Amino acid sequence: MKKLLTVTLALAVAISIVGAQDKGKGGGKGGGKGKGAPNLPPTIHLTVAGLTDGGRYPMANAAQGPSPAISWSVVPMGTQSFTILLHDPDPVVNKSATNDVTHWMIYNIPGTATSLAGGIAAGDLPDGTKQAANITGQPAYFGPAPPAGHGIHHYTFEIWALDTKLEVSPATRDSVMKAMDGHVLAKGMVIGLYSNE
Repeated sequence: MKKLLTVTLALAVAISIVGAQDKGKGGGKGGGKGKGAPNLPPTIHLTVAGLTDGGRYPMANAAQGPSPAISWSVVPMGTQSFTILLHDPDPVVNKSATNDVTHWMIYNIPGTATSLAGGIAAGDLPDGTKQAANITGQPAYFGPAPPAGHGIHHYTFEIWALDTKLEVSPATRDSVMKAMDGHVLAKGMVIGLYSNE
């Protein structure tokens, strides 16, 4: 009887160990590799000079200052171009639930590029990179400049890797975003905080 009890106990322990290992493999919903989890593309690692993600936006690049130097890595195969957007999601613009303040949108950055120099001039670049209109209507960088006393704003850099180059006219944030739809291979993001007290 004692021998049978020992064998039964050993079998129960073995079954519980196998069950725990199966759970660790993500077999259920939300487990990472199971049927319930989406197959997500890699996240682009985006770096903005002078900015730690979630830290203060560089004062030198605010308001009328130049655009900061930007670099990125972890790029998927098949990337033909990049688009970078800098926007401020905090203000309400024209009572819109989806629109916010566009500070910079630069697109058709060559798919072989891994960085942008600081101080990008307005308009098209010699390598085919283009800029869409910002909140002032200019195809250029426009640094953070929140109203005095308006509190901290979350200036958000987003980068997308695309499997194509974009043909848009006129070049606005809306037209670029619509042209990007269905061509995004990966994305990255960095947020900088800034206020004008």
